[in-house]
Amino acid sequence: MIFLLILISCVVALSVDWYIYRRVIRYHNAGRIWKIGYIVYALVVDLMVVTALAAYNTVLDWQSTASMRAILWIIGLFFLNAVPKSVYAVVSLGDYLRRKRTGRVSHLFGYLGTLLAVVCLLWMGYGLTYGRSVIRVERVELTFDNLPATFDGTRVAVFADTHLGNVVRSEKFLERMRDTINMLGADIVINAGDIINVHERELYPRALEILGGIRGRYGVFSVIGNHDLGIYISDTVKNPPQESLDLLMEKQQALGWHILRDRSMSVTNGQDTIYITGLEYPAELIHNSHAQLEYRVDVMPAYGGVPEGAFDLTITHAPQLWDDILRAGVGNLSVAGHVHSMQIKFTVGKWSWSPARLLYPRWSGLYEQDGRYLYINDGTGYVMFPMRLGTKPEITLFVLRSGQKGGEL
Repeated sequence: MIFLLILISCVVALSVDWYIYRRVIRYHNAGRIWKIGYIVYALVVDLMVVTALAAYNTVLDWQSTASMRAILWIIGLFFLNAVPKSVYAVVSLGDYLRRKRTGRVSHLFGYLGTLLAVVCLLWMGYGLTYGRSVIRVERVELTFDNLPATFDGTRVAVFADTHLGNVVRSEKFLERMRDTINMLGADIVINAGDIINVHERELYPRALEILGGIRGRYGVFSVIGNHDLGIYISDTVKNPPQESLDLLMEKQQALGWHILRDRSMSVTNGQDTIYITGLEYPAELIHNSHAQLEYRVDVMPAYGGVPEGAFDLTITHAPQLWDDILRAGVGNLSVAGHVHSMQIKFTVGKWSWSPARLLYPRWSGLYEQDGRYLYINDGTGYVMFPMRLGTKPEITLFVLRSGQKGGEL
């Protein structure tokens, strides 16, 4: 799906460059060198993304992290080049339509298109640099009647979708992420999956040392995302996915993290207990991660140790599982990742839109149904292109409030 969209974008980009060549270069009778230069530039820049995509599936091994990053940056620079020009082309068409209607030459829409293209270029340049690396904290306060009073004020920090192998200057980014989480003074820290992009070797010793510095009063709880499963490794003979997954879990366990794969753990404060449940990534989505589940998933075995009526915090990498969680009547608060708003979000006041809306009925932020909540974290890393537009890397801080009277954390 994503590859198809990029290929379509490439065709559109070539069409836009042809339009600009006719409207600007040829119309103003630029010299031969300018004409040939623009044609060569357009072909090289617009077709380089096709080359990058052709190479994409051949470098999905842990040894090729540098190659993967290079491909991501080629795709990012392609969009940085193509999108502003597309904005100019669409807006400047107004001059053509105006000339057809009135018979008079017009440059108004060309000037407006140029202005908007420059704004778009600056916005995308921001997303390619500052916007993909500066962490924001989203604070959410929720009240639950079945949360014991002794847990009132519990702070839960959530991060997801780090995709470490893709991150440029990863150590500095991990240090900022660790320091941001620790600054929040969380009681519970959650990793909602996809901490790596392809292979467990992305968690090299220094990265593990930094991640090991993340602190939570009750610990760090983790689930496995689709990228963590090793299913994007191309040379499965040399690098078996199961071996990568086993080593990934060993590394997280060595940090003292609790890996929850269809199981629950209790957290006790005095006489009171709450539960944290982690759900496995659905097998149905392994090779079609953006699809909606066609069949019901029986999530109840994961909640086998959770008494009826007890407060439960559920971690699921895939937000598609929330319908099954609701049907089972479990999970007072479910946290997920996976979508990261497809790294593009437009927000005006309380309204927001992302391409993710085309694939997901629930794609970012807080959702409520029948007194139960789902929160989809926008993630900290990136895939396919190293850019975040309107959605900076996110750490979510929940403050849980008890509807019961008396007692303090």
